[in-house]
Amino acid sequence: MKRPKSRDVVLIGEFFIDEILSGFQVLPKLGEESFARRFHRDVGGGAAITACGLGKLGLNVAVIGAVGKKDGAWVIDRLSAFGVDASKLERHPEEPTALTVSVSTREDRAFFSYYGANVRLPHILRKPETLEFMATARHVHFACAPDSDLDTPLFASLRRRGVRISIDVQSHVSWLTKPENLTILRHCDMFFPNEREGEWISGEAGAHRVLRALRDQGLRGVALKLGGKGAALLWRRREYLDDPYPADTIDTTGAGDSFNAGFIYAWLRGDKPETCLKLGNMCGALSTRGLGGVATFPSEQELLELEQATQSKS
Repeated sequence: MKRPKSRDVVLIGEFFIDEILSGFQVLPKLGEESFARRFHRDVGGGAAITACGLGKLGLNVAVIGAVGKKDGAWVIDRLSAFGVDASKLERHPEEPTALTVSVSTREDRAFFSYYGANVRLPHILRKPETLEFMATARHVHFACAPDSDLDTPLFASLRRRGVRISIDVQSHVSWLTKPENLTILRHCDMFFPNEREGEWISGEAGAHRVLRALRDQGLRGVALKLGGKGAALLWRRREYLDDPYPADTIDTTGAGDSFNAGFIYAWLRGDKPETCLKLGNMCGALSTRGLGGVATFPSEQELLELEQATQSKS
């Protein structure tokens, strides 16, 4: 007899503090100084951004990962403001919370990052209590690049316990170009790559060819994020396409992670695949209306109103 699940989603992955400087006319060369027009500080990393989105949409959400002992309280407070249970975040005794400085002009961006407390993540993944905690959820989302040699039993065990699994490996190119990591993806119900990541792992170009190649490799589901071209979906061997949702874009930080949140929300709601894809696109686009990955993510009420307005037009 299966135990009832006590929460909707558990997310495990990397946590960052994002320092976002934008509005530069040009990026300075080495030895030069340039001043940003705008600054914003927020939580970052795929696990944090997707968790905040799901929390804002009213789901019962918890996270697993690591932050710094000295600066982790700020991250936990920010997650808690979105209704996210951060009680399972470990405090690294020596390393600070990971940091990313995003520097952008109107045309392009550059990122400078320090991995910090995230070095604890492989150890956390292999703790028996991590599996037990994840198994309390209906859905587990991995926002990291797990080790196929060591973590495959974890994924297999979650499936045996009736947990739905999704993964976004966060542009780890070395992971995506290793064929053996397809073993991990075959244990997942949904893989969330962007277009470039899909090309890296499939060896193909173009949405249809990428999805077909990954289907032939045995993947159950792939939600392929295409940026300004919308998104494509492989779902039970069928393909779906959805146009981009219009938004007044200011900053695209975390748009892909926000897409993941909208998709998972609709999936847990029991929606059809085309609706999951559409709500993912909507949440990804709406998150770009301000600086950072979470500040302008829609509330559940806003999303439902926009969804209804979209349906009435079609």
